[in-house]
Amino acid sequence: MLSYGRELDIPFDMLELDKYTYLVPHGIPIKTEVLVKAGVDKISLVNRNITVAPLERDSAVVPFDSHPLFPTDEFLLLPNVTPIVITRLSWKLLQVLEITMETIYEFYSKSNQKLLEIDPSQLSISKGKLCIGETSSEPMVIVWTGASFVVAPSSIKLVPPEEVVEEAVGSITGGKFRCKYGMLDIMQR
Repeated sequence: MLSYGRELDIPFDMLELDKYTYLVPHGIPIKTEVLVKAGVDKISLVNRNITVAPLERDSAVVPFDSHPLFPTDEFLLLPNVTPIVITRLSWKLLQVLEITMETIYEFYSKSNQKLLEIDPSQLSISKGKLCIGETSSEPMVIVWTGASFVVAPSSIKLVPPEEVVEEAVGSITGGKFRCKYGMLDIMQR
């Protein structure tokens, strides 16, 4: 798990759709009529306001199936629950329910001020967490320019007095680089 504020725990509600359990972000109203129109026969709320964790590779001994209408993008589990409870995250289900990243942003930014600083297009859900920002396609480094610290791709050609201070781990958010040192400008050439 990356730190430095790139990932936020978000709560989920667990729905059972025709014997298959799926996750939807907690608190966002759900229109069950659209599920019935899509072909779901049985809909029930199984659990509310839960956090989930990634499914360990060792746990994936038995293949899991999905509802024919909602292919699974990610299998997740409820941590610290015995026996192991496996559930699903499906972007197709969220699409049918009209739950977009903009909807999630609007709902969760009311309670988390950190989200107000970013654009909804920089949000994604992965491994049961709300992820902020884009990961750089190449390694990044922190550079001292002689006047301030900036972040640059490790392949950039530096000119004196610029020098690399250390490798940077973080994400690109709102045109800046978010890391353990805060929000740093990205060097432009």
